[in-house]
Amino acid sequence: MSISSSRSGKRDRIQIGRIVGAHGTRGEIRIVPTTDYPERFFGMKTLCAEFSGNPREHSKPPVLLEVTGMRPHEGKGQILAAVSGIGDKDSADALKGYAITVAPEERVELTEGEYWVDSLIGLDVVDDDGGGYLGKIEDVMSTGSNDVYRIKTEDGSMKLIPAIGDVVRSISPDEGVMRIHVLEGLWD
Repeated sequence: MSISSSRSGKRDRIQIGRIVGAHGTRGEIRIVPTTDYPERFFGMKTLCAEFSGNPREHSKPPVLLEVTGMRPHEGKGQILAAVSGIGDKDSADALKGYAITVAPEERVELTEGEYWVDSLIGLDVVDDDGGGYLGKIEDVMSTGSNDVYRIKTEDGSMKLIPAIGDVVRSISPDEGVMRIHVLEGLWD
């Protein structure tokens, strides 16, 4: 998911889906969810669509779409939305390339120990045993079994750290720090 954030706490809107075109001739739009919580769409009354296509066309203003119907596109991993004012295929296709976004405060509430990827990017990584600074989290990669943190060290090299309990001791996004235990051979 493409997310903007900064350590200052200011966040832009968060992408939760993208419009990939029309469905049928009556103007339904096809949305590919880019969130871990696609069921959230079924309770939404409005969708904020922001253009995310060609950078030269970023002058297109966001569009607020009033939802009149929402249903899953069975077997496709997509959501079909009927919206007020869009009643034909051409009008729905005109929204292709728009991202569906929400304000940070509209995110799904996470349980204890869960974090948004954008709250981890930029955290300082500190050796929990010796207290030394190791680098900053540049990226979080999903591998299936566990996430892997990509850490950029002070010398510019990249280290990969598994997001497992034996390594990650604590994560404090508010303090901007992740403390890790460096297993033997992990940092070599």
